[in-house]
Amino acid sequence: MAKLKTDKIIFEDLVEYLDSYSDFSFELAVLKMLRTSDIDCEHGGYYEDPITKKSREFDIRAIKTIQQYRVRLAIECKNVRENFPILISCTPRHEQESYHQIAFPCKPNSNNFVNPLDQSRAGTLSILQQHSFYKVGEPVGKSTAQVGRALNGTISANDVELYEKWGQCLSSIDDLVTRMYWDKDDDEKNSYSAAFPFVVVPNDRLWMVTYDNDGNQIGEPVQTNRCSCYIGKDYEMGTTSFGTRTRLWLSHIEIVTFEGMKAFVEEYLQSKEGMEKIFPEEGILEAHYRRIEK
Repeated sequence: MAKLKTDKIIFEDLVEYLDSYSDFSFELAVLKMLRTSDIDCEHGGYYEDPITKKSREFDIRAIKTIQQYRVRLAIECKNVRENFPILISCTPRHEQESYHQIAFPCKPNSNNFVNPLDQSRAGTLSILQQHSFYKVGEPVGKSTAQVGRALNGTISANDVELYEKWGQCLSSIDDLVTRMYWDKDDDEKNSYSAAFPFVVVPNDRLWMVTYDNDGNQIGEPVQTNRCSCYIGKDYEMGTTSFGTRTRLWLSHIEIVTFEGMKAFVEEYLQSKEGMEKIFPEEGILEAHYRRIEK
């Protein structure tokens, strides 16, 4: 924490903080946009950190269901200042990074099961490459930094503030993955669930720069409204009565501006056609075949 002046904080100081620096006011703007878009939201609740086992507060958890498709979002908001924007360094996405996983309910005595003695309530499917939400060759974030200029004129950069929000987001989504294990409806229709972690920052505060696979910078830094960063992190969904753990892999975390978050909602969460970009029929069929053939 920076060393503080001894001057008394007055009304005008509080107004300046609320107008320019408050994460909470920005968080409320994101929440309003989501609810106006007919997205169900939880705001400011608590969860147990899966690593530290300490109680932590999340910003927003959102859920959208359209017919057989359900998407959950863990959203953390950071009111990044204009003098300390985010720069994400990207490389072309490798084929091993081109996937996202979804969950589906398993039914007893069906071909979904490899071992009928080790049945799970839900299974996972890997949507790969051309069917994936994350395409081969697209820029994918590998390093993040907030960049500013120190009082002495030198460039200063670190990722402490962003990394804190990033970590909170990945911890918060642990609960949402567990909920996916219990998403099966009472009827016999197929249903599918997905979860995505998001960090949202104000407009015009997110930049990206791309490198080729040999480390050569391609072009200049450009402003963007969305950048997907590879994480490749697995989460436990649930445990069968025989003790086998069902796990879901989250391939990416989304770093977006307010407009980027709004655009994601409009493109993917407002219609069945949009949902089918996350749950592509051909990708799901291929994933089921791979599962049966194992």
